Amino acid sequence: MARYRRGLPHGLGLRRGGLGKARKDARGGYLRVSRAVAPPISAIEAEFHLMPGFRVRLAVLTLVVTTLLGLIGLRLWSLQVIGGRSYAEVAAVQAHRTLPVAATRGAIFDARGRLLADATGRLAIAIDAEGLGTTDERGRWVANESGRVVLERLGRLTHTRVPTLVERVRRAVARSPLAPAVVVPRISRSLAFYLDEHARRFAGVDVQAIPVRRYRTGPFGSEFLGLLGEIGPGQLKQRAYRDYSPGDVIGQSGVEATYERLLGGRAGEESIPVDADGRPVAHARVVKAPRPGRSLALTIDSSIQRAAEQAILNGIRYAHAADHPDASAGSAVVMNPRDGSVYAIASYPHFDQARAARDPDYYAQLADPANDSRPLVNRATQGIFPTGSTFKPIVAEAALSAGLITPATTLACTGSLKVGDVVFHNVEPGIFAYMNLREALAASCDTWFYRLGTMFYARQQEGRLDMQRWARLLGLGHPTGFDVPGEVDGVVPTPHWLKRTFSAPSQRIWYEGYSVNLSIGQGYLAVTPLQLAVAYSALANGGTVVRPHVGRALVDAKGEVVRPLRFKPRARLRLTGLDTIHQALYDAAHSPTGTSSAIFGSFPIPVAGKTGTAETTSGSDHSWYASWAPARNPRVVVVVLIEHGGFGAEAAAPAARDIYSAFFGVDRKAGAPSKP
Repeated sequence: MARYRRGLPHGLGLRRGGLGKARKDARGGYLRVSRAVAPPISAIEAEFHLMPGFRVRLAVLTLVVTTLLGLIGLRLWSLQVIGGRSYAEVAAVQAHRTLPVAATRGAIFDARGRLLADATGRLAIAIDAEGLGTTDERGRWVANESGRVVLERLGRLTHTRVPTLVERVRRAVARSPLAPAVVVPRISRSLAFYLDEHARRFAGVDVQAIPVRRYRTGPFGSEFLGLLGEIGPGQLKQRAYRDYSPGDVIGQSGVEATYERLLGGRAGEESIPVDADGRPVAHARVVKAPRPGRSLALTIDSSIQRAAEQAILNGIRYAHAADHPDASAGSAVVMNPRDGSVYAIASYPHFDQARAARDPDYYAQLADPANDSRPLVNRATQGIFPTGSTFKPIVAEAALSAGLITPATTLACTGSLKVGDVVFHNVEPGIFAYMNLREALAASCDTWFYRLGTMFYARQQEGRLDMQRWARLLGLGHPTGFDVPGEVDGVVPTPHWLKRTFSAPSQRIWYEGYSVNLSIGQGYLAVTPLQLAVAYSALANGGTVVRPHVGRALVDAKGEVVRPLRFKPRARLRLTGLDTIHQALYDAAHSPTGTSSAIFGSFPIPVAGKTGTAETTSGSDHSWYASWAPARNPRVVVVVLIEHGGFGAEAAAPAARDIYSAFFGVDRKAGAPSKP
C-alpha cells in the first residue's frame, strides 16, 4: 500500500544535520539560520519499485533507448559527414535542369570543293511533356491542370489551337517518350525573347535551337545527300546510336546517315537553375561544350551530276520522239572504274531536297503510297530491272572462263531458235550468218547467245551454274557495298531460287528456256543500274570488283583534306578473253554494224559500250546503255536506263552521249542525234 508524506507548502524546513548561512542580528551577534529548500509536492512509492524485475526492465528500457539514440546519431553523422558531398550534388541536380546543346553539323562539299550543304538552325518551342501531363492507360498524353494553363497561353501567343498542340505532344511522346516535345516547329527570334522574359508564366516551356541543313545548291542531290530527322526509339536501342539521347536529330538517309558519327559531332550540355516548380531562375551555363561535326568531301562532281540529271530528261524526250510515250522515268550512274568513285548518280523523278528538309507537308506528299511516281525511290540503287543485251558481255566472260567457247568459236546467228516447243526470235528475223564472239557481241545477235544458253543449260545438269556464278562474282544480284543506305539485292535466278520463291510445282522447275532467256538478260534477272555499273567497271579495269562510293575525304573548314576515306575492292577476278570483249564493245559503238554506231560513230572519244532492250510485262521496252571511255584506257563508266524508252539506241545511248560530252568537254552538237 502506498504511503504518502506531505510537506509544508508555505513553511521552511531545516536541513537535517546542517546549518544555513549566518546572519548578523541587531545586537551584533550571529544567528545560524537553515537554508530554504523546496519540499516535494508529493511522492509515490509502490512495493514493486523495490522488486528486482522492475529494476531489470528499467535497465533494459534505458539500454534500448540509449541504443536507438546512438543509432540515430550515427545515421545523422553518416548523412552529414560521410555522404554530405554526394547528397549535396543530388540536391544541386534537383535544383538545376540539364539541357542538351546541339553540335554544329559538318558541311558537305563536292569533289571540286563546292559547298553543297552546311549547318544552320531554327528556333522551335518544346514543352516538358512529363512535367505538364501524364500518359493514360491507352498510352495517350493528357495535360494536367498546369499543363492546360500553359498550353492555353501558348496557343493564344502562337495563334495555334490547343487541340493541335496536344496532338503534337502526343505524336512526339509516342515517338520519343523522354525527349522534349516540339509543339511549334518554327518561331521568330522576337517570340523566343518574349518567352525567355516571361519564363515564369510558361513553366515547362523551352525554346530550342533545332539544327537544320542549308542547301546551297537548291533542289540538288536527293539521290545521295539524305535528310535529317529525330532519332527514333528503335534506333536508340542500336549499338551505333548508344551515345545518343531521345530528341537528338540525326541523319536518316543518304550520306547524312552513313557518316552520322563524323558529320554529327558530339552534343554538349548546359545547366539552368530552376525553382521547385521547374521554372528557370537564372541564365544557363555550358557544363560540357559540344564538339562540332567534321566536314565531308564527296566524289560527286556537281557539274557532272547536273549533266546526268539533264541527260535523263533528254533520254525521255528521245523516247517520246521514237514513239514511246510511256517513257517517264530513268536513272544514270557515272563512276570511276578503277576505284569506284561515283561522279554522278541520278534518278528521275526525284524531289527537292531543300524543300523536303523544311516542309513536312511536302515530304508527306512525297511519301504518300498513292504517289505513283515514287520520287523517294532512288532508281539507280533501289529499282531492279531486266538488263537486256547489256548482260551479254557477262555471259561471254562466263562462257570463256568455263571453256565452253574461245574467242574464235563460231556459232550460227539466225532469225529464230526453237527450244523444245518454244520458238525464240532474233531482233533481225531474216539474218543467217556464222559469227565469232566479237562479231556476235558487236551485232548483239540474240540467237547466237540463245545457243550459248543451251550449252550453259547442259552444264547446269551437271551442277555447274556458270552464268549465275559469274554474274554474282561481277556484282549482280546483291548489294554492291555502296555507302548510301537503301540498296536492294536484285535477282540472279537459279534453280534453288525458283524453289525458294514459288510454291506451284510447275514454277519450281528450271526449264531449258530459262537458261536461253537468261543468256540475253531476260527472264527473272533483275538488277540495279549501279550493280551493272560495277560489273562493267570490272570488265573495264581487268577484273577488280570495286566498291562504289560517294565519300571521298574528311576536310577542314577550308576544304583541305584531313583524312582520305578508303574503300577496298570487293574482289579481284581472273578474267579470260578480255581483249576480245573490249574490242567487241568498241566495235558495237564505232563499227558500221554496231548497235550504237549511229550515236558514237563520230564521237571524238572512243567508247566501248553495249545497248540493251529489255522486254517488260506491259508498255514499251526498257532502254539501256552500259559503257566506258576511253575504250583503251577507261576513265569513266556510264550506265543509263530510260524506263519504257524502247531500243537501247533510241533513248539510253544518246542520253549516255550527253553525259560523255559533259565529262570530256565535247560539244554536244557535234554529231549528236537530232533532238525532238
